[in-house]
Amino acid sequence: MFPATEKDVNALVTANAYGVFRVSSGMFNVADGILLVSDLMTDIGECTWRQWTPILYGRWQVDNSYLSKQYSYLKFMSSMTLTLDRIELVSLSEAIKAQYVGELKCARGWLAFSMYDLFGPVPVADLETLKDPLAERVIPRLTEEEMHDFIETNLLEAAAVLPYSYKKGDAGYGRFTKGLANTVLLKFYMMTKQWEKAEAIGRELMDPNYGYGLVANYADIFTLENEKNIETIWAANCLPGYQEHRWMPHVFPNDYPTDPPHIVKWGGFKIAWSYFRTFEENDLRKETIISEYVGTGGLEHNEEIDVPTNGRLRYGAVPLKYGIDPNTSGENSSIDWIIYRYADVLTLLSEAITRNNNAVTQEAVDLLNQIRERAGLMRYMVSDFESADHLLERILTERGHEFFFEGVRRQDLIRYGKYVEAIKDKSQAAGETTLISESMERYPIPPRVIDEGKGVIEQNLGY
Repeated sequence: MFPATEKDVNALVTANAYGVFRVSSGMFNVADGILLVSDLMTDIGECTWRQWTPILYGRWQVDNSYLSKQYSYLKFMSSMTLTLDRIELVSLSEAIKAQYVGELKCARGWLAFSMYDLFGPVPVADLETLKDPLAERVIPRLTEEEMHDFIETNLLEAAAVLPYSYKKGDAGYGRFTKGLANTVLLKFYMMTKQWEKAEAIGRELMDPNYGYGLVANYADIFTLENEKNIETIWAANCLPGYQEHRWMPHVFPNDYPTDPPHIVKWGGFKIAWSYFRTFEENDLRKETIISEYVGTGGLEHNEEIDVPTNGRLRYGAVPLKYGIDPNTSGENSSIDWIIYRYADVLTLLSEAITRNNNAVTQEAVDLLNQIRERAGLMRYMVSDFESADHLLERILTERGHEFFFEGVRRQDLIRYGKYVEAIKDKSQAAGETTLISESMERYPIPPRVIDEGKGVIEQNLGY
């Protein structure tokens, strides 16, 4: 009897297409979600809480709970597939049904991309298997080719039917769009080094029909006043009592003076000092990072003081990024949590153009300069670069400074072949040992999955 009406379908799709992409209790949780863990395990991330040390310095094992939790989100894939089947026979207009199907396929493609990024190919149950759960079939991991096809097909089919984007005030704001599907597709093409396809989809996202652009001031992107801005491609919508995040408590040192003063402060996540020093002196993005302050007790905090004394900033600077929600009740913030934004597209397009041409082009440099100029930095000239590789290095640096704690650094370092080197350098700077190797570019499949797989599901190489 369910679903029988459009209201039923809307409820079913909302639960099963969107449930995993939450910031309060889903894969974008700021405490231990995919984006957070991904950045902590790069040269950017540090943490006061030392239970994170295996993640920080490349010493994780197959039973690491932070990594195993990411795999748990895969179960939503089956719900999405079943929902596609359940809405098929409901009497709806073709346009409305196509949009719901598009949202579900966008969800499947995005979730599959996220799992592939972390674990490589994963098991994906077909509809026949899902309709016969008592058979207890063990589903093997897809092959690399099958996984690629699944991700690309779902995202392309979603992009073909979804609206370009939603603007602030639109009733559908927060639902999946052509812009989101194509952004994930762009990231997938970059990850799999399909540079020509990546360049084409990057250019597509510059089409005025999408309506994307850059916010003039970097800090304004992440404030309550500027939610739903033109740079945001997709954000987890936050509202008091509905969905909120706790970024402030996770980063504010407990003696940092704030207005209002009653904000909860746990002082955990940091930007490693070794990485913070790579920012140019006059980079305006540093205004969203706390590298020094005078605490409520009158003590001064900075790298020079706190490193030798094990002070509040011993492990790094504070990645504030988001503004303070003036309506916060102490822990929660209702500022939308941004997942993808247009600056990501511009810098990836600059990289794709450079790789396709194997040369320094004015267009690629101009795209990068849009990001540098907003950061208050000097424009690059084509003559500043000795080679395409030189420009690619600068793009990698710029993306790291632009997207700290937005979950892109791990993908970037792996794509550039610099991931192992970066973790070794961070570990050495921190006086820590590391066990990092190239096989650890992918997470281990959780042991329980291997056990339940009865030999059908194989562990990733190196574990």
